[in-house]
Amino acid sequence: MAGVTQWAGIESGADPLRRAAAGPDATAGRAASRTLRLRRSERLVIGSMDAGAHLLQRRARHLLLGSAVFLLPMAALQLLVSTMAWARFDDFQGLLGDSGYLGAERGAAVLTFVVQSLAAHLVGAYAAAYVVRYQLGGDPRPWPLVRAVLRRTPVLLATWTVSHSWLALGVLAYLEGDLEVLTALAVLAAPVAVLFGALTLFVAPVVMVEGVRGALRRATRLVRGRFGAAYGFVWLNLLIGGVLTFSIAVLPAAAEGTGLVVLGDARGVLEGVAAQMALLIVAPFSAVATAQMYLQTRVHVEGLDITLAADAAFGGRR
Repeated sequence: MAGVTQWAGIESGADPLRRAAAGPDATAGRAASRTLRLRRSERLVIGSMDAGAHLLQRRARHLLLGSAVFLLPMAALQLLVSTMAWARFDDFQGLLGDSGYLGAERGAAVLTFVVQSLAAHLVGAYAAAYVVRYQLGGDPRPWPLVRAVLRRTPVLLATWTVSHSWLALGVLAYLEGDLEVLTALAVLAAPVAVLFGALTLFVAPVVMVEGVRGALRRATRLVRGRFGAAYGFVWLNLLIGGVLTFSIAVLPAAAEGTGLVVLGDARGVLEGVAAQMALLIVAPFSAVATAQMYLQTRVHVEGLDITLAADAAFGGRR
């Protein structure tokens, strides 16, 4: 069964997560019999979202704490550079298109998008490492997996750059175009953007679970097996994430709108804090759901659940 285990790519001795998380948890896992929690769901998209929400509820402390390790430094960097851009217009003269107030506004928007996208990629890697170990019967802890992500940060940066390189065209259009043209382009380009997002949906899970070599090719090949489901998953993920982000971000304005609270000059600061709090919740949820979708896609395309059950029954699993 060793060959079958290697084909599964998760529970083999070469699994990078097993080496990265070596320690008390891994030792306990080897000593005890693990129960496979991975179950096939016929509702590939909705089932992945539902399982992700339940897992986030059960293991919220670990998932949110590990995600915050990557999100908080990114938020601090974004705040620092944005503050510098707003405070010193002249130093950013023409750097990102328009100068003055408009240049700082557009530059801050681009910076926010880039930083949050990169942070989401790192959080996706952490969530994939955590979810896979948990669903395969382990009891993962945040810090070994955070260290595993940090060791793979150069690779994750490279995969993020390649998988998001097409967005450079969108950034240039945003910096140079007017609002009406940009709105029309956004509506027309949204299906294409989601298409690219679907093709690279599993890049971070593949890097963390299956190894580094050929991660982009492997992720694209895996998506092609259930492309319609992956495409719909990205749309649903964007919809739920957008609704959650908006619902949390508008809380200060909603509180002031009741007339019971007067925020005054603090409203802008509180709205910024609310937006970052929304990111701390939405990014882990999206990442956990994506990790569940990755596992379920492997179950549907490759029969991963049957392979692991066979390994467990015939002694192939460690």
